Amino acid sequence: MKRKQVTIVVVIFLLLIVSVVITCVYIYNNLYKPTGEITKPVVVMVNRGDTFSDVAHSLKEKNAIENEKLFVALGRILEVERKIKAGEYEIKPNMSPIAILFNLLKGNVIEYSIMIPEGYNIYQIGDIIALNGLEDKDTFISLINDKEYIKTLGLKSSSLEGYLFPDTYKFNRGMSIQDIIALMIKRHETVFNEEKESWSENGASLELTEYEVLIIASIIEKETSGSGEREFVSAVFYNRLKKNMKLDSCATVIYGMWDTFDGNLTRADLERETSYNTYRISGLPPTPICNPGREAIHAAFNPADVDYLYFVSKNDGTHYFSNNLAEHNRAVYKYQKMRTYR
Repeated sequence: MKRKQVTIVVVIFLLLIVSVVITCVYIYNNLYKPTGEITKPVVVMVNRGDTFSDVAHSLKEKNAIENEKLFVALGRILEVERKIKAGEYEIKPNMSPIAILFNLLKGNVIEYSIMIPEGYNIYQIGDIIALNGLEDKDTFISLINDKEYIKTLGLKSSSLEGYLFPDTYKFNRGMSIQDIIALMIKRHETVFNEEKESWSENGASLELTEYEVLIIASIIEKETSGSGEREFVSAVFYNRLKKNMKLDSCATVIYGMWDTFDGNLTRADLERETSYNTYRISGLPPTPICNPGREAIHAAFNPADVDYLYFVSKNDGTHYFSNNLAEHNRAVYKYQKMRTYR
């Protein structure tokens, strides 16, 4: 009787061992061994709000995993569902399901570098955003001009023009457009606050707000690309403001007619009534006209200590500066062969 009981116990024990071995082999084949069904990298998109089951299904459809249910079960045990990051994930042919799982857990999404050039306005940035598939341009522009949304960012302006700092950013396709905008604004705040530390007496004497300084910085950015001239251009605008002279900036005129501007600025354009035409309005335009870089912001905080009131392009990337209209007109005749509008 005892021998029979021992035999039964041994058989049960052996069956358990076999069962454990089979289970281990099964788990190994389904989690630790590459499926071998993909021969080149595939990209799986995890959208915001996707469940882990959705992700597993996408992986199954791409032939990156074989056992969808086992993958989901292990993912839930490891609480991957709570930690997974939206975005694109590259799955390579030699990746096992467990490696894929940990890739998701670490949030190793595909990142794209996007450069926003200095002086680009919101419409040009919208084109870059759309071109890279991050958001369509109309949605981006609508959000940039959404006053209620702007309030949630703690800003008091009618547009985010000027706050989208030009730089090279790393984005992933799982980011919302709000995430992208916040990244640009944060970078702007860092640079702007650093440059504000150098605010000169020339700027402070006008009692300008920080937003008005940002508007000036945007005009400086569009009026000159010469790093050695920005402080002089800044001085021209400050001096004009002090004397209650119109700014007469062609760049502001162009911004005010951006949708219809064909690249050729005419006398009629300079006479057009828009809120940005500084040939017609006194003082500053209502918003920045582009997103200025660090050097333009620095110049806006630190205008040169000169009495210039005019400048004209010398057609070589530099400008000629004058402190009276007669000298300016001579410079215009020399370099432009036309009468000044400034």
